[in-house]
Amino acid sequence: MAIRRFLLWLVTTVFRVFPWPTRPGLRKVGRPGPDSPVLLTCNFALTVTLLEQALEGQDAWLLIVNTNGINVWCAAAGGHLTTHNVISALKTTDIADQVIHRRVVLPQLAATGIELDQVRERTGWEPIWGPVEARDIPAFLRGETIPSMREIRFPLFRRVEMAVMWAAPLTVLALLVLAFWSEGFFPLLAILWGLSLAIYGSFPVYEPLLRPPNSDAKGVTALRTGFVPFLLLFGALTLAGVTLTGLLSDSLTLPFLIKWGSMGLGVVLVLAYELAGSTPLYKSWTHEEHRFSVILDEGLCIGCGRCVEVCPRAVFVVAEIASQLQSDRCEQCGACIVQCPTDALAFESRKGERIAPETIRRYKLNLLGRRER
Repeated sequence: MAIRRFLLWLVTTVFRVFPWPTRPGLRKVGRPGPDSPVLLTCNFALTVTLLEQALEGQDAWLLIVNTNGINVWCAAAGGHLTTHNVISALKTTDIADQVIHRRVVLPQLAATGIELDQVRERTGWEPIWGPVEARDIPAFLRGETIPSMREIRFPLFRRVEMAVMWAAPLTVLALLVLAFWSEGFFPLLAILWGLSLAIYGSFPVYEPLLRPPNSDAKGVTALRTGFVPFLLLFGALTLAGVTLTGLLSDSLTLPFLIKWGSMGLGVVLVLAYELAGSTPLYKSWTHEEHRFSVILDEGLCIGCGRCVEVCPRAVFVVAEIASQLQSDRCEQCGACIVQCPTDALAFESRKGERIAPETIRRYKLNLLGRRER
């Protein structure tokens, strides 16, 4: 079983950019009974495997929704994990006949696509948000709820996964080079993997370049402002590395510098293009909504705290009303807007452009980062 999980992790990490579906439906973990918890998730194979691993030694019902093999966060943002999906799964499977309670734990990162009130009203089930990470689910089921369970992070092992996710497909493309330029394959491979691991491994060092500056209530400066500094930084480091390699190998010439320097800069450009979106902390530079920030209408806020429950960056605190803190940490996922019962939250740009809550709920993001109508 451990070998199977490792191989599944390896394959799904290498080809993470592609859907990897597993069979949807109702599954048993351990020997669940009528009092056992019910957890709902997507049918991305790696997610299901990690969830089953986290629940080892426990009894639970696992309700797997067909999201076309896409992970929870991307599926919810793209309209593949929706309120309708959840309602359909609760009504069309026999989970209601298997348990005597009506509580279902949903993944917190699905809050951009699922409206709890509708699930509750149309099914009679009581949906609750679980933690961000699968490893925290056992503690959550025991009643332990700490703020860190609801906050997304980007630790080293996740960054390595992202580096592999980009380097591996690029390596497949590099294999095509063998037909025309076999002697350049291994140096190109070293550039691909070296830059991928260096860029994602050193993320905490240059992360301030990606953070939007503090702003007023009208919005934040576009994250795209970090794109050029990042290119300059890693472009300079790449050229320095190529120069040093040429000096050490006694092969530094202008053609050598142009050839390998241009290849290195090309790899940096490819990785930089979707760098922000490849992290769980920032909106993609290619998405129009990276220019927007979440604004709060204090007159509409009732202090219910739903924004706190779903925000993966711990932006909100609640006193008499919800107060948005550390706006530079907001990644514009829109979960708080979808879940706010009074529409007190919305997207707005510095220029005053506004995306209404109903638009966020009704229209989901396509691959280009635009809301399909």
